[in-house]
Amino acid sequence: MQNILKSKNNKLYILSVITDNLGSSLMSFALPLMVLDITKNGIHLSIISIIETLPILVLGLPAGALTDKLDVKKILIFSDLIRLISYLILSASFAFQLTVNCMILIIYAVSLVVSVTNTINTVSEITFVSSLVEKKDFSELNSLVYGIQYAANFALPIIGGILYQYISHSLLIVICAIFYLISLLLEKSISLKTKSTAFTGFTALKSALKTVKTDIKEGLEYTLNIRSVLYPLILAALVNIVSANFDNDSLIILRTQLKLSSQNIGIISAIAAVSALIGTLVVNWLNRRIKFNLLFVLLIFAGALFRALFALDQNVPTMILAIAFVSIIESIINISIITNRQQQVEQKYLGRVTSIYKTVLIGVNSLGYLLGGLVAKKIGSRSGIGVSAIELLLVTAISIFYWHLK
Repeated sequence: MQNILKSKNNKLYILSVITDNLGSSLMSFALPLMVLDITKNGIHLSIISIIETLPILVLGLPAGALTDKLDVKKILIFSDLIRLISYLILSASFAFQLTVNCMILIIYAVSLVVSVTNTINTVSEITFVSSLVEKKDFSELNSLVYGIQYAANFALPIIGGILYQYISHSLLIVICAIFYLISLLLEKSISLKTKSTAFTGFTALKSALKTVKTDIKEGLEYTLNIRSVLYPLILAALVNIVSANFDNDSLIILRTQLKLSSQNIGIISAIAAVSALIGTLVVNWLNRRIKFNLLFVLLIFAGALFRALFALDQNVPTMILAIAFVSIIESIINISIITNRQQQVEQKYLGRVTSIYKTVLIGVNSLGYLLGGLVAKKIGSRSGIGVSAIELLLVTAISIFYWHLK
């Protein structure tokens, strides 16, 4: 960690990640409450969720192709600027107390613009890491970035809940916008040129767009031909399909079957967030001592065991323990996959491969929610988690077979 923080660029980047995540986490907490308060209708939350998911599925691959062509630093700056402007517009609409219909249309529009921006920003952030540190430090910097994200997801809902009670919606959104302004200024201060032909305006963007279809095809071919890149994608997709609905199933069990209060469920959610943070602290130690292939198999197997424990044991502390370990395992898997991808993929393909990963994994997540929901409806949530555990054991066997082929 000390080696990473010696660099001024790295310090600036970490600070920008902190402020970016503070803004994102605060808005993720506050916006659903605002929507419910002004509309009194939960259907709008579902529509916003769809709006937030579609851009990565539709634009994920083009975003990766453009990231490989343009200056990543300037993409990050541009992304923060767009989100800053979007939230200032949203804040103004609350301040002027527009009609409910007008407000919800503005929220839809801002959500769409921010979701598209987040699609580009997320791919660029992962690509940018490879420009800041050497390969041996990828895991450490990735774990730090994810640690910040999990810490923000833990702390900001608590802080946001207090702020939401005492300040106006408009001012709360302005606070989120200010975080993006700070992030923008920090990124601008990083003295690093990520491309020899830097993105200097719409001319470069227009040139990049002309080859986007060819670039996407080239990225797909590259991914399919590199086993060390393709196999983790296939296995991660299988894991997501069979385990995506765990959070929903566990919430149903805790709330409807065990009748836990919302306060107790909030505490359990906080424990899960802290557990994910623990995962970021141990992943570097594991990556130094265990090869990625073996670690991946062990993590899938462990995930199966703790889901089985949750399904079989009705003791609440044991179930919370299982949730905590599932969160740790998922955190380690995420960071390990990202680090492996950064180490295995050539710099010029990294944006495209990253976007392929995100598009595929988010797509299969949706499939996992659908299948998991159907299974839970048919046999119950607890049995559904048990089925998921058995399926993960099958994925473990498939993983061993894949790596043996390699």
